[in-house]
Amino acid sequence: MRRILLAAALALSACGQSQPPVAPEPAERVAAAPAPWFICDAINAPVVLMFGAQTNGTTEVVQYDKPNGALVQRTTYAIGEDDGAAGSVYTGLIQNGADAGHVRQINSGMLETPGSAYTPAYTSVRLGDRDLSCRWLPRTRLMGFTGRRTIVVSEDQDGDLLYHSYDFATAAQARPIDVSENGRTTTFSLEARGGAETTNANGATYAFRADIETDVVVSVGPDGRGSVEVRRHGPDPVQTEDLIAFVQGDAAQP
Repeated sequence: MRRILLAAALALSACGQSQPPVAPEPAERVAAAPAPWFICDAINAPVVLMFGAQTNGTTEVVQYDKPNGALVQRTTYAIGEDDGAAGSVYTGLIQNGADAGHVRQINSGMLETPGSAYTPAYTSVRLGDRDLSCRWLPRTRLMGFTGRRTIVVSEDQDGDLLYHSYDFATAAQARPIDVSENGRTTTFSLEARGGAETTNANGATYAFRADIETDVVVSVGPDGRGSVEVRRHGPDPVQTEDLIAFVQGDAAQP
């Protein structure tokens, strides 16, 4: 019996030695997520609409609820013709062959400061019988939202970076306001000024000092992922929220 066990052990050992080492699998490449067509953070209703990238003449509109950031529904629309009127462009939305609404974009040349349109000025959306006014700020460098809030990184007229957040939990109390240079927004939940920007192959980072104890850091990468971190008394984040979606602006935006 001992001879049988010994022979079996030797056979297993020999088998193990004769097998070539398994080559490690190549690291999976994460494809860059397509940037949204635009985001409509409604300032007159408790909803955020993400219009997905235009694909084969269609867009998927994903609706998120306030105050909890829950995904409510996904709806696909065919994109209709553009209709220009009074300095705006109205892009039709079609569903099942019928008119289902439109998107309004103000031509940058009609703005108080045309060069402030770092992002296209999508100012309103009509879906069915709902008319939604969209948040838009001049010189927006980045706008996105998490499950708890919308955040905007923008520049003032001197080029200094600003950070504003708009909490979903208090959205019902926020009131629409007009700001300079055709801005459309609501009262902010948090403001920070004098931010610093870092860009490299890994994306962009915007850092702000909110108060003597608190730093806010917004990071976005080329893979379409991003986050908002709140740091206190050191580099370790005490709160991190992933961005569900974001759009980036460019001073060269026509």
